[in-house]
Amino acid sequence: MRILLVTTMFPPYCGGGVSSHVRDLSVALAAKGEDVWVLSSRRGKAIDPGEGNGSTAPPHVTFAQDFVHMFRKIKSVLGAEAFDVVHFHSFNALALSFLGATPRGAAVFTAHCDTANYFASVYGWTRRSHPAYRLLRWYENRAIRTPDATIAVSKRLREYVESIGGANVVFIPNAVDTEYWSPSPANTLLNGGGPVILVPRMLVPTSGVEHAILAMRSIVAAIPDATMVIAGDGPLRSSLEELATRVANGSVHFAGEVPRDRMRALYRSASAVLVPSITSSGVQDATSIAALEAMACGRPVIASDIGGLPEAITHGRDGLLVPEGSPEAIATAATALLADKEAARRLGAQARLRVAEDFSTVAWADRVSAVYSLAMDAATGGG
Repeated sequence: MRILLVTTMFPPYCGGGVSSHVRDLSVALAAKGEDVWVLSSRRGKAIDPGEGNGSTAPPHVTFAQDFVHMFRKIKSVLGAEAFDVVHFHSFNALALSFLGATPRGAAVFTAHCDTANYFASVYGWTRRSHPAYRLLRWYENRAIRTPDATIAVSKRLREYVESIGGANVVFIPNAVDTEYWSPSPANTLLNGGGPVILVPRMLVPTSGVEHAILAMRSIVAAIPDATMVIAGDGPLRSSLEELATRVANGSVHFAGEVPRDRMRALYRSASAVLVPSITSSGVQDATSIAALEAMACGRPVIASDIGGLPEAITHGRDGLLVPEGSPEAIATAATALLADKEAARRLGAQARLRVAEDFSTVAWADRVSAVYSLAMDAATGGG
């Protein structure tokens, strides 16, 4: 099967969940023997020496300089090459098809979030009458009718896509490469001493990082040598750094956007991993890739009990779930984990087993391939 994956987010020009998702899917499909191509964007950045690194992507990776050039490039690629499936990731990439880059084969779409509500969260559009919000909702309601099949990465997103008219919608949670994301043979703490809480989050409203920072006051009161490392970047970084300066007394450190190999080292050496997501403008985390990566590395994860997170974590068995937006609940859970190393070890071991059984890329690629078959049947009138 010849497959084109289309995304505006792909390494080395973009980090985060969608970028990891598409990279891992491309590698997993190629391992099955599929002919996988990727089209993405440099997002206006200078050419990176690591572009198209063969160790983390299939051979056929093409980058356009930005979204406008991406539209021109996909028209050229679709005109020159025949694909059985063109798989668009996120509503921004689906816009390429909506604007006229129509595949000759089947079209598949993965909904990673609902774009209108995501932007409402990021830009603070408190009223749904905001012109930009209304335009995005108009676009979503029409673009969703262009794919032959749609994958939703959480049950909430499946309900949303179906509510706006999506056809052949299949829920497939995110997955991770459990060979790459694996426990370290040597578990050395990040700072060579005290316990470290790792927060692998983009610095956007839905990440809830402010609640993690506020929790550090109580955590440090109970465990004075505890520190927190926030790995990720985003528009809220300045305000979050100011908050940390006011309330955390030097115990919170911002690592910025972290490369993949360094991220694995951070997971492996953290005492606990915190995913403090919140609901913002109706947007919630799907099956958090960061949480799955941490679990695959054998780390105990504390996460908010919202969205797709409880679909990946069973409280008290392979992680801990806490109410969203509660620094007090975060502090209680984190303090208990840091104080009981045996309990943390058990949770981490069970987390690794859970991800290996239910969220590995091997089984994931098979499930996505089944959706491709569904889409091809629908495109030819057979479904």
